[in-house]
Amino acid sequence: MARLLLALMLLVLAAPASAQQRVLGIDHIPVVVKDLARARADFTALGFTLKPGRPHADGLENAHVKFADGSEIELISPTTAADALSSQYLDWLREGDGPISLGLYRPGSTNTPPPGIFFDARQHSPTDLTEHFEHANGAASLFAVWLAGSPAERKLVNLPGAKVTEETVCAPFGSAAKLVRFKEGEVPLLPESAQIVPGRPIVAATIAVKSLDAAHGYLDGKGKRYRQMAGCGRPGLWVESHGLWLEFSER
Repeated sequence: MARLLLALMLLVLAAPASAQQRVLGIDHIPVVVKDLARARADFTALGFTLKPGRPHADGLENAHVKFADGSEIELISPTTAADALSSQYLDWLREGDGPISLGLYRPGSTNTPPPGIFFDARQHSPTDLTEHFEHANGAASLFAVWLAGSPAERKLVNLPGAKVTEETVCAPFGSAAKLVRFKEGEVPLLPESAQIVPGRPIVAATIAVKSLDAAHGYLDGKGKRYRQMAGCGRPGLWVESHGLWLEFSER
C-alpha cells in the first residue's frame, strides 16, 4: 500500500503544471459602482441577499452577492484615489458603473492570466453564514460571464481545462455561437459590437437558479421589468443593472 501511495504521489508531481492547474469555472466578477448603497438596494430588489463587506485601508467599500460554491458578484465602490487600484476604479466610473474584470476559478495557479482576467480559488470566508447564500430569486451560483470583443479571447480558448464549442445562445444585446466551457461554468464569446459601453468587454453574467418559474414569479411579484429570450438556445430571464446584464437560467 505504501508503495502504491508513493507511486501516485510521484505521478501527480510529474504531471505538467497545466494539468494540475486547470480552470474549473467562474470565480467572481468585481462590479465597480459609484453609489454602493444604491447598488445594494437595486440588487436586493432583484432578490439577491447581500453580505456586507469589510473596511479597506484604501477607502474601498464593497458588498457581496455570494453563492455556496464560492462564486460571487462583488459590488465595489472607491471613495478616494488612495492608491493605484482605487484610482483605476475612479477612472473606470467616468464611463459609468460596470464590471471591470473576470475572475476564473483556477486553484493553485501562479501563471500570468490573459488581459482583463485574474485567477482565484473561490471566495469562501470564515464569516460566511448560511443566510448569505439564501436568495429570494432562487439564485444558486455564478455560472457564466459573457465577453464581447475581449482582448483575452485568443488566450482564453487555450487555457487548460477549456473546451470550445459551437452553440448559438441569445441575449438582448446579441447572440454568441462560440462558448468556452469549463467543468463548472462557461464564457460565451460575442463580437465587439455587443459591448454596452465601448471598451468594456464584460457585458453579462448568467446566474444559475433552482427554478426559472420561481425566479419569474419573484420578479413579477416585485414588478421588475425583464426580457425573455426564446427560440435560441436555453430560455432565460434578463435584467440590466449597473452596467451589467444579468441572466437567470435554470441549471
